[in-house]
Amino acid sequence: MNADGSDRRQLTVTSFGDRSSNPAWSPDGSQIAFVKDIEDSQGICCHFHYEIFLMSADGSNQHRLTQPGVAEWQRPSWSPDGTKIAFTGSATATGSFLLYVMNADGSNQKVIGEGLSPSWSPDGSKLAVRDFRQMYVLNVDGSGRTPLAPPQNPATDWDLGPVWSPVGTRIAFARGVNCDWANGCDSTTIWTVNADGTHLTKVSNMEAPYGHNWSPDGTKIILASPANDSADLFVMNTDGSGSINITNTPDISESVPSWQPVLLAPSVIDETQFFVRQHYLDFLNREADPSGLSFWTSSILSCGSDSSCLEVKRVNTSAAYFLSIESQQTGYLVYRMYKSSYGNLPNAPVPIKLSEFTPDTQQIGQGVIVNQTGWEQRLENNKQAFANDFVQRSRFASAYPTSLTPDQFVDTLFANAGVIPSASDRAAAISEFASAMTTNDAAARARALRRVAETSTLAQQEFNRAFVLMQYFGYLRRNPNDPPEATLDFAGYNFWLTKLNQFNGNFAEAEMVKAFIQSAEYRQRFGP
Repeated sequence: MNADGSDRRQLTVTSFGDRSSNPAWSPDGSQIAFVKDIEDSQGICCHFHYEIFLMSADGSNQHRLTQPGVAEWQRPSWSPDGTKIAFTGSATATGSFLLYVMNADGSNQKVIGEGLSPSWSPDGSKLAVRDFRQMYVLNVDGSGRTPLAPPQNPATDWDLGPVWSPVGTRIAFARGVNCDWANGCDSTTIWTVNADGTHLTKVSNMEAPYGHNWSPDGTKIILASPANDSADLFVMNTDGSGSINITNTPDISESVPSWQPVLLAPSVIDETQFFVRQHYLDFLNREADPSGLSFWTSSILSCGSDSSCLEVKRVNTSAAYFLSIESQQTGYLVYRMYKSSYGNLPNAPVPIKLSEFTPDTQQIGQGVIVNQTGWEQRLENNKQAFANDFVQRSRFASAYPTSLTPDQFVDTLFANAGVIPSASDRAAAISEFASAMTTNDAAARARALRRVAETSTLAQQEFNRAFVLMQYFGYLRRNPNDPPEATLDFAGYNFWLTKLNQFNGNFAEAEMVKAFIQSAEYRQRFGP
């Protein structure tokens, strides 16, 4: 059916006593693997063997992949490249279930360990599985089996059906409370957890004992939940809000839904947590800290399904990374030090290239996370070390020979910066050399350079220019005059700078950030 529940079509037809279940779309959307429960030859009700079948997405060409007696009721899971299928096999004498991997045509079936409900990670390197009570992550060869977010009461609580998010950052699962084989669980709700076991979050109080799955773009979760004397399918946001019953079918039991993987997911950057995490990497040159990741992710998800709200939140969140203290005191300071030292690049309206900006920003920002204990001192130490290194580089030494007087040195820096300094700013920079007549003191050079680069006049003057440049560096990972620009004369950069200036720096009204995060070039960084 369509994602809103319309155009529902039956794909399989079974005889009395048989049933088809546990569908799984292939990564290219052309085929569906599923479990077929076949009544045994004794003709007695409910004696089944379970086989994995494959069919075309329209229900045609149905054929069996597994051999009789091998496959069990747990759902198949496709590898991301569509060449293999993981599934749960026969129970062992100890009551455990064997975990199999086979080729997509059914060949080369082999046991790699134990586990139920396998789910393949999007990068193809791992599987998430469960035993009777908790979840594990393991390598696809069966090695490296690691527990994941064990239940608070392992004896009575069960974690069911782990499913990896489309970009591999989160795993959704159902947590059952007070469970046993005879009576099931008192309640079963949907939770999510980071793939490394951190940030365990209860998504919803809605009962969800019959299966769940992610939408291809990572913004929704579909689940089967009791309703209308049956199990209906509900779609909700990943924070549990905005749930909608899309089946409303009394007396029909829905379970283990699977979402078609193609056409519905133009880019993984649409998944909120991936979007936020990527900004830490692109603009702050580090992994996200848990509190920051949670704050910005929750801020966007607070919109629920309101598309207008989501657009505004994504734009404002995105802009916040350049506007943050961390970015202003690292990347923007590096920008201003290059501007003060050398002016703009030849025949260019910018002072720095991406190849210079990235390593220098990483150096000055090393270990700095704003609001963590000691961050201010760490930042100051980094600034001092970077400035001392910067002024001893051959390019700087060539541009500023030590024979220059302090006045000449400082005046040249302000001239390159394009700033007419106040008397106090100029005097403060010159005073770093005390009474020396030359500028051969490297530490004094570094301090004077910082004085110039950190003047408020320069920061205000270059703010919009740097903002536009960071759009190219952060989102597109290139210089403004690099291909695929139609022209190599900074036309795009100049367009956005003009527009940003027209709106007095209001990036939202200028629609600058919006344009970059919605651009095909940015989105194609993360897949077609």
